[in-house]
Amino acid sequence: MVRLSKRIEYALLAMQDMAARPESIVSAKDVASHYGISQALVAKVLQQLARHGLIRSFAGSTGGYTLARGAGSISVAEIIEVMEGAGQALVDCQSTDHSSCSAEHVCTIKEPLGRLQERIQSTFKSMSIAELAAPRELVQLEVL
Repeated sequence: MVRLSKRIEYALLAMQDMAARPESIVSAKDVASHYGISQALVAKVLQQLARHGLIRSFAGSTGGYTLARGAGSISVAEIIEVMEGAGQALVDCQSTDHSSCSAEHVCTIKEPLGRLQERIQSTFKSMSIAELAAPRELVQLEVL
């Protein structure tokens, strides 16, 4: 199963929270207390997102963060890339350094896994933060 890191999970939660409250400035403390997660890690994640221009930061006692652009224009893939880097592979043979694969010369799953990886990446690219922030009822209606 594909598994996202805690850093990606926290970034998605924080950005979903900002998208749900576009007129508000959200702090790391707000996000951490709302979801019951580590404030220190949330703060690091938010700083990284701000450095890469996905969110804006505001200093001061009432400071915090907001989305840098519309939630519909920020994809899950962008967030994953900012948090973990580009080109994360499902399996070693799909990465740029596949020298650790001992079965490469007889492997029959490399191409199918490559197609699967492309589909997953396409899904991440097509899903926006706005979709994560949408009420569940709206998302279910769109599927129908």
